[in-house]
Amino acid sequence: MSLELAFPASDAARGHALPPPFACSCTNGGMDAARVYVGGELDIATTPQLERTLSQSQARLVVLDLRELAFIDSSGLHAIIDAGIRARRAGRRLVLVRVPANVDRMLTVTGSSHQLEIGDVDPVAPPVHALQRSLVSRSLLMTDKTPSDRRPGR
Repeated sequence: MSLELAFPASDAARGHALPPPFACSCTNGGMDAARVYVGGELDIATTPQLERTLSQSQARLVVLDLRELAFIDSSGLHAIIDAGIRARRAGRRLVLVRVPANVDRMLTVTGSSHQLEIGDVDPVAPPVHALQRSLVSRSLLMTDKTPSDRRPGR
């Protein structure tokens, strides 16, 4: 038996690509906002780094950019949900940028999507600024609405 058949020389020889490396960083977005970028695989080994990064930010609005997250396990999901709960208790907000399909599936299957605030971002604008504009516009629209019982003619 040939060793080459039993043990391929590399992952490339088997046709499997290596997962993207984990990356996690925080950028101050001004106006008391921050962007936390997460890419690669968020699992039991990498979740502590995300938890440290999220706990170091004291911004009132933290945008958690998961658009390049390739994989998430239950420990990663748990860390994000806990961070959202801690943010609300402290009078702050944790907003997830519209998540990839695999993350959205995990949120849906576990019933966790209702516990998190998920926003859409203009792909051209920097995430924090685009999300801030979107949230401000949305809150202005909410305050401009008059309840139906107080509209003229009713």
